[in-house]
Amino acid sequence: MDVNYNLFEELLLRMKWDGHPSGKERVLSLLNAVSINFIQFKKELEPPSSAIIALSANCGNDLASSLSCALNCVTGNHLLLERICDFLERSHKNPVESLRGEIIPGMGHPSIKGSDPRVEFLLTEFSDISGKRVEFYQNLDKKITPVNINIGGAMCALMLDAGIKQEYILYFPLIGRLFGWCETYIKTNKN
Repeated sequence: MDVNYNLFEELLLRMKWDGHPSGKERVLSLLNAVSINFIQFKKELEPPSSAIIALSANCGNDLASSLSCALNCVTGNHLLLERICDFLERSHKNPVESLRGEIIPGMGHPSIKGSDPRVEFLLTEFSDISGKRVEFYQNLDKKITPVNINIGGAMCALMLDAGIKQEYILYFPLIGRLFGWCETYIKTNKN
């Protein structure tokens, strides 16, 4: 085994990422940043999956069983990444004015009002690999104030612009959440 093994590089290889080799390090940095953003939430309102981990641990379940319970919470209604990607692929080439009356996934957040610092970081840090999808959301952001781009919208737009295939996008926040869930499990068992 190579000592310099990189999990995200291996995932890019297995996903058959076909972006330009000169951009590979930036894409790896993006995948790392996305995953890290999902390790722990700094807001009072934790997502349902974290509450499920704590409940499972309180019931005496082991780590694997508790992680399994949390993974079962991640559906199309909990983390809307599939809907966001479908929306982006369908809409990003159209003028934002054509969306009147449509529900716009990737905008707004149930517990974060105003701009989200995670979104600001991703869009600023990775502006060099952003493209038409990020531009589309930024145009929406200007038109439909006070609703802002949420973390799912920023993440999906950046990863699609970076050449990550839609069917793999959910992997990276889940990788991050696994670490956060493990921390929740450990804290719950200590109490």
